[in-house]
Amino acid sequence: MVKVDFAINKKLEILVDEKYYNTNIQDLTEEYIAISIPINAGQYVPLSKGTIMDIIYYEEENLYKFKSSVIGRKFENIPILLISKPKEIIKIQRRKYVRVPLLKATKYKNLKNQPNINPKTIEKSEFLRAVLVDLSGGGMKVRVSEEIKMNDFILLDLVVNEEDIIIVGQAKRIQKDDEGRFVCGLSFEFVDSPTRERIIKYTFQLMREQMKKI
Repeated sequence: MVKVDFAINKKLEILVDEKYYNTNIQDLTEEYIAISIPINAGQYVPLSKGTIMDIIYYEEENLYKFKSSVIGRKFENIPILLISKPKEIIKIQRRKYVRVPLLKATKYKNLKNQPNINPKTIEKSEFLRAVLVDLSGGGMKVRVSEEIKMNDFILLDLVVNEEDIIIVGQAKRIQKDDEGRFVCGLSFEFVDSPTRERIIKYTFQLMREQMKKI
């Protein structure tokens, strides 16, 4: 089994009825992990003794998934839920940014060596079609029909939770697939912190949805 050093105050997410609830570790013993009552958008989830749950544990750059069950409750200034220690743990990620595979239509314009072009000056007709192959907080992989050269700057129009995000990536890896299309690994450039956080939040959302199928 993967070894994990659980620590007090570390974040957990608990999947109940297709929805994730946030909590954190309040105490640790040989018999159980004590957590705060899981909450989502101000709503606490009712969990009875014996309930079995899928849980994600956040540890720095790594994520872990395991199953646990409710074994009791107690009250120490706040209500505490006692859950069993996992018998098996799956390691999910070991990177600075979680990279999530997906297939999603997007639009782009090759800026070549002019990354500072104002996106507002670009007509919609200038954007070309692309397929988003994977996404992370640090970059993405896209598949396009037109040639892109190494170090070209690519302006992308991403739709994240029904909102448009305009972002620039620089081509760091390029290869052709069996159909002659260009698969390009892009590193995000000139990305402000709020935009990067929105993308990171979106990748975790995608990852959680995919993990439900594991």
